[in-house]
Amino acid sequence: MRTRLFSLFAATALLSAPFAASALLLDDFQDDQLVAIGIGPPNPREAFNTVAALLGDREIFLERTGGFGAASADANMTEAGVFSLSTGPGVVASAALTWGGFGLADVTGAGTSEFLELSVRSDLDAVVTVNFLSGGATSSATFNITGTGTGAGDPFQFRNVALADLVGGADLTNVDGISLLISGPASLDLQIGVLRTVQTPVPEPGTLALVGLGLAGLAHSSRRRA
Repeated sequence: MRTRLFSLFAATALLSAPFAASALLLDDFQDDQLVAIGIGPPNPREAFNTVAALLGDREIFLERTGGFGAASADANMTEAGVFSLSTGPGVVASAALTWGGFGLADVTGAGTSEFLELSVRSDLDAVVTVNFLSGGATSSATFNITGTGTGAGDPFQFRNVALADLVGGADLTNVDGISLLISGPASLDLQIGVLRTVQTPVPEPGTLALVGLGLAGLAHSSRRRA
């Protein structure tokens, strides 16, 4: 029984510990930045803003492609340390974030990073594409985000892809630009908390659920034996 209880304690400690060792933090969206498109024609309508961010200069480019209501994109203003994209009823808009002016970056963390990871939450299904640019080549990953809400109690989804699985031929040890593209339906509310490369990614919610079920079973077995 002591062995089982020790195993339960160790597993619980592992579950509560940080999972992702960050090798290169691309952006944590702590720098204030606001882009907004108000009511009225014409369509398409565009707006952009650039600030000095964590990695070089970050530009937010917002394009309203449908409807005549409001759309906005901001970093660290709707919520601290979060990028937010919001569109009004009937309004369709897309956002492009680009980072440049930082010289050359090794997104593999000098060989220590194996995954690209971002944390995101959205009230509706959306698509987020991340591109790494090196010279004239591009390597990219596309994430299909499931809408689960953006309220105070709604968790961020941690999504990741192995750097080896990126599509394209960019040299990830000599990246000279990064872009993040967001598209979705009207009335979209989407937030991104962090963009980084890591050695060990945060497990998907489904993986955490399986671990939780295993711990619950172990605890139940220990109680029955006691």
